[in-house]
Amino acid sequence: MDERRSLTRRKLLHTLAGTGVIAAADLAWWDAPYIGPRKAWGAEPVRFQWSVPEPTRIALINSLVERFNQSQKDFAVQVEYVPQAQARQKLISSIAGGSPPDLCQVWDNWVGQFNGMGAVEDITARAKSWKHFADVAPTAWQTVTINDKIISLPLSVTLDGIYYRTDRLKELGLKEPTPDWTWDEFLAIAKAFTKADKNQYGYGMRGSGTWALLYPSEFAYANGAEVLKDGKVAINSKEAIDAVAWYVDLALKHKVTPPSAATDGFVEIVETFGRGVTSMYQHNSGSAGQQKKNVGAGNFATLPLPIGPAKKRASFWFSETLTMFKGARNKEGAWQFMSFMLEEEPSLKYCATLGLLPARKSILEKPEFAKDPAQAGFVNSFPIGIVSPYLAYPGWGGRIDSDGVPLIQQAILGKISAKECLDRFADILKKEMS
Repeated sequence: MDERRSLTRRKLLHTLAGTGVIAAADLAWWDAPYIGPRKAWGAEPVRFQWSVPEPTRIALINSLVERFNQSQKDFAVQVEYVPQAQARQKLISSIAGGSPPDLCQVWDNWVGQFNGMGAVEDITARAKSWKHFADVAPTAWQTVTINDKIISLPLSVTLDGIYYRTDRLKELGLKEPTPDWTWDEFLAIAKAFTKADKNQYGYGMRGSGTWALLYPSEFAYANGAEVLKDGKVAINSKEAIDAVAWYVDLALKHKVTPPSAATDGFVEIVETFGRGVTSMYQHNSGSAGQQKKNVGAGNFATLPLPIGPAKKRASFWFSETLTMFKGARNKEGAWQFMSFMLEEEPSLKYCATLGLLPARKSILEKPEFAKDPAQAGFVNSFPIGIVSPYLAYPGWGGRIDSDGVPLIQQAILGKISAKECLDRFADILKKEMS
């Protein structure tokens, strides 16, 4: 590795440790690959596209890649960082042009689209003969299985919960919510948190990015709705429409969300919570580490999503995947790196640092996950977790972003009704089923 690049990467790691993003006790582990020499030169390159290039992940992946490169002499992984907003299109273009990377990191809701293009490598045989196959949670395998074929390795798994500010609860003298809280209790707390004259709001609603549609879909399941029922699209059922109407009314009627809700994405909902603008938001465990830095571990907690009128609730399982392409030039190198990333040390360090949940059961049982209060809402959500219904058809993942998100944004702004939003989206989904 070029010495100047190595120094720059080490500097980023030390900066993250200095700000508390990486635990000081773990710094030596992350730093070690840059100190030891590379074992061999002339190794076969492995092209790896990474689609969430924010500073912490970049620092961690750089270190893990270098650790892998030093662990053997045959392969040298080369990372290509692409902004998330551009990553899907870049992959589509590279697939169409016959020059995809050997593997990539993407969420499972993208993988169906690539599989529908005939671009994804079937790794069933490799996965089933892999020594850790039985240790991966069955639900994690479900998220990366299409038509009984395993098409990715689940690097981490997530499901959604609600983050809330415990310090603001105490400040306002509010009762601590319990894991079996309801929509009514959620709304009451959101209203109590909202002090618009002080730029404080109860709920950080997401209106941008894939999850802008998935979050209200999870609420719809709490009202007895389903996306797909008896093989037919049911996202525009009365139960779904009523639930989404209730959800967008958090912004339109109750005004417990920031005025910017329709365009707020991942960065905004995380940062506004950290700055005290919002006191609740919906997300997976992936921002727990960031909030420990932003507000302090003792000032927030997590809960499962609230129980809806149907006396039920659901949270969608997703996985952050490592996916190999059929057009890969170095499939063996890609597999060796993919499986390395799910070994105990890399998986534990990566997931614990980012607040994600490991796909392997034996790692999930470790105290870094099982005894962390910030993870309680997600661990307690396991019984209500279901594989995302939007993984049912390959084309649905792309339609969420291109059509579903703009529709839910219009509903949040009050430009269309919840019924019009879901009727139009249902028609789009139906066209992708043929």
